[in-house]
Amino acid sequence: MISIVLPAYQEEKNLVNIIPRIHKVMKSRNLEYEILVVDTMEPMDDTKAVCEKFKARYIPRENGNLYGDAIRTGFDKADGDYIVIMDADGSHDPKEILKFYKVIQNKKVDLVIGSRYCRGGYTDNNFILKFMSWALNVTYRILFSLKVKDVSDSFRMYRADQVKALKLECDNFDIVEEILIKLSLYNKPFIAYEVPISFNKRAEGESKRDLGKFILSYLKTIKRLMKIRKDYKKSSRR
Repeated sequence: MISIVLPAYQEEKNLVNIIPRIHKVMKSRNLEYEILVVDTMEPMDDTKAVCEKFKARYIPRENGNLYGDAIRTGFDKADGDYIVIMDADGSHDPKEILKFYKVIQNKKVDLVIGSRYCRGGYTDNNFILKFMSWALNVTYRILFSLKVKDVSDSFRMYRADQVKALKLECDNFDIVEEILIKLSLYNKPFIAYEVPISFNKRAEGESKRDLGKFILSYLKTIKRLMKIRKDYKKSSRR
């Protein structure tokens, strides 16, 4: 079964569109699946009613309202053998899930990444966001020897047993890189495969990213993950 997890923070208007689209795509191939919408700890809009209307599991975040809390909650509550994380704002196309599933089944990989930066990929962000994303990706690829072109897009398909075994610490969008790095450390050999996607602007509402917090959290995460990698390498030599 495939668990499709959508972290949601006041995304009621977008969920009205994205949930039916996911149902249509998954039913077109008769795949067993579930849709989990991970909302804020306390409701801030009518997301719960939208989930009830369109047959998605409504789950409040646990231990906080940050993006990292939504991801940890989604991993914990998902019942599928594979877990897809995708944006609730319409930036990601549900049709790509079928490509992810085909790859993870046929190529026997550990992780499928929806990539904006491999050949055929595209992002609709403005120049500043594109530059920030490029700089972040280059930094992480060099520091952590990651052999993927897009380390920061959240649209991915994971093997549930692998991500459920991780202890994830990041609270913001940097948890996306944390997952990739920890998977590559703790699963040997580790194979990630990139599928080109188009990343579109959100359909409704405003982004929840705070630029200042975004930069600060990534700097802290780099320092923390470098220490984790160092400690892992030390322990593996013993």
